[in-house]
Amino acid sequence: MRALVLCASRGTRLRPLTHTWAKASLPVAGRPIWQHIFSYLAAHGFDEIGVVVGPGQEELARSVKRWSPQRVTVILQAEPAGIAHAVAAARPFLADQPFLLYLGDNLTNADLGPALRRFRAEAPSALITLQRVADPRTFGVAVLDGGRVTAVAEKPAEPTSDLAIAGIYFFSPEVHAAIAGLTPSARGELEITDAIARLIAGGRIVLGHELSGWWVDAGTAAGLLAANARLLEALAPGVDPTAVLEGVEMEGPVVVGPSAVLRRVRLRGPAFVGPGCRLTDAEVGPATSVGAGAELEGVRVWNSILLPGSRLAGPGLCLADSVVGAGATVSASPEGPATLVVGDDAHLAIPPRPR
Repeated sequence: MRALVLCASRGTRLRPLTHTWAKASLPVAGRPIWQHIFSYLAAHGFDEIGVVVGPGQEELARSVKRWSPQRVTVILQAEPAGIAHAVAAARPFLADQPFLLYLGDNLTNADLGPALRRFRAEAPSALITLQRVADPRTFGVAVLDGGRVTAVAEKPAEPTSDLAIAGIYFFSPEVHAAIAGLTPSARGELEITDAIARLIAGGRIVLGHELSGWWVDAGTAAGLLAANARLLEALAPGVDPTAVLEGVEMEGPVVVGPSAVLRRVRLRGPAFVGPGCRLTDAEVGPATSVGAGAELEGVRVWNSILLPGSRLAGPGLCLADSVVGAGATVSASPEGPATLVVGDDAHLAIPPRPR
């Protein structure tokens, strides 16, 4: 079975970061989101993947082709016209065979084996993965009756279920006919939930499968940080032999990359420090990723993602629950922790609070 991974989204919920990054390229736990997805699919036996990209995402397409161990076909979605539109654009690749559809801002450690076996054994028109959430209004939502999906809705104002559609779908070729008859929604997009609703209305069997383990929608800053924390927990700890450590304390699982230089640093795992970083008089972690070549001096940071080449300088700078863009500089001496989402190459100075 082929897999189709959608990476063409503009990522409006992650601005300003996505003004300069493709959403699927944003790093969590030291690797781009798409690499985590491709590794996850490889672990479940998917060795042929189509990746849908949008205009201006040529670097993402090149990176996928260069890095992925799977056979990759890059598919251009010329306009951001919805998930169902992306599936239609990929139809030549899908070749009228059953396929897996994976939305490129979702991350999970759930075992897909049971869902895949059920899809093959029962041969429904579709099987959709589900996750119970506290607020379903920001997701596609499904209603289940004995394992069969009886209704779906996209971001309903008054949800009739707490089962969010978790961004991983199995489809038979019948979905193409359902997509072909769609008209744009109020958002101006061809919605995959509308295609699923057409299958249900036509008497086709659509199954629901609740995921076990964790699942994160990484399409917001909060989701990105949650995914980073989850993935860091699974990293194998280790310090590269070329790293220089002087006066370093470590607690919990920590990864330190090649040629990093750490002096008088406390690392609280899980934490990732990328190659070529320079950390001095700093405390990092838990749940923090420091991108390649970043520089930290006189700072404390936790539950955060620092993109490559970023620079944080004190004295006394304290960041929590933050994402700092590539090449950005943040300097301050605040009295308490700051929470920031800073775009690439920004320069931000936070003055002390007035007394």
